[in-house]
Amino acid sequence: MVEVSNADRVVFPEIRRTKGDVVAYYERIASRALPHVSGRPLSIRRYPKGLAAPGFFQKNVPAHYPESIERFAVPRSRAASKKHPSKGGKDQGATVYPVLREPEHLAYLANQGAIELHVPTSLAADLFHPDRLVIDLDPPPGQFARVRRAAYLVRDALAEHGLPSVPIATGSKGYHVVSAIRPSASSETIAATVQKFAALLAAQHGEELTIVFRVASRGERVFVDWLRNNPIATVIAPYSLRARPRATVATPLTWTEIETSDPDAFGISDLDRLLDRPDPLAELASAPSDTERFVAAVDAAFEASGLVFEPFDRFRS
Repeated sequence: MVEVSNADRVVFPEIRRTKGDVVAYYERIASRALPHVSGRPLSIRRYPKGLAAPGFFQKNVPAHYPESIERFAVPRSRAASKKHPSKGGKDQGATVYPVLREPEHLAYLANQGAIELHVPTSLAADLFHPDRLVIDLDPPPGQFARVRRAAYLVRDALAEHGLPSVPIATGSKGYHVVSAIRPSASSETIAATVQKFAALLAAQHGEELTIVFRVASRGERVFVDWLRNNPIATVIAPYSLRARPRATVATPLTWTEIETSDPDAFGISDLDRLLDRPDPLAELASAPSDTERFVAAVDAAFEASGLVFEPFDRFRS
């Protein structure tokens, strides 16, 4: 058990949940969360004073973290990082991420003011060969019917190209659709392939889906965000709390649950229910899919579509 400092500090004012509650949540959920976090360079969203004060993202490991939390240095230059990602101490040209291995590490971070845990789609040991594929569905304001429909469209299209998937209720306003893949293709290949996949979907369902980056240009369409698959990009980790007023939780769902589970359906008060549920993503990850088959299928479909691949530039999109 972690000795909690300032355990009575209110972290979530709207529901009167304290820092002690947050640490207790991560202590108990660790067995579920760790398989999705362990071995991955971790980015942390910290709120040392609770949600009533500003928070910040932390990537570099503070010097006071225990030695049992690994250090993983990633050079800030993408070209250099492909050659020299490594364990070790801080380097002037590198971001030194924490890498967790033990359940107690989650409670330790919570005691440091962590609320959200964000991870890349690859392990530190093979940083540029993803073992996850993530489609982030960002809906327009309003009811969740549009984003539910979008999740089904993504599921069916992934399955058509050889990938089973599970939905994640993100604890925010949308869903992630996630596939477990063999780490046999490079990050660049996966990123380009998923961008093509998103473009195909948007072309086929233009009234419902879009790949337009600018929010003002999306209208009532759901944004099919492929950018989570770029090298070193991150997603919210399953079972992470969210820094939202109700202390919502990112939760893997079954496809039969998506009709009755809003993206923000689960919260810190649902801890016992979360522990009693199966973990569809962990089950999916036990048998990862053929990455090369997916890449080849998407490439063939994209070539046949007549669409033109345009490398993404967020400053021009």
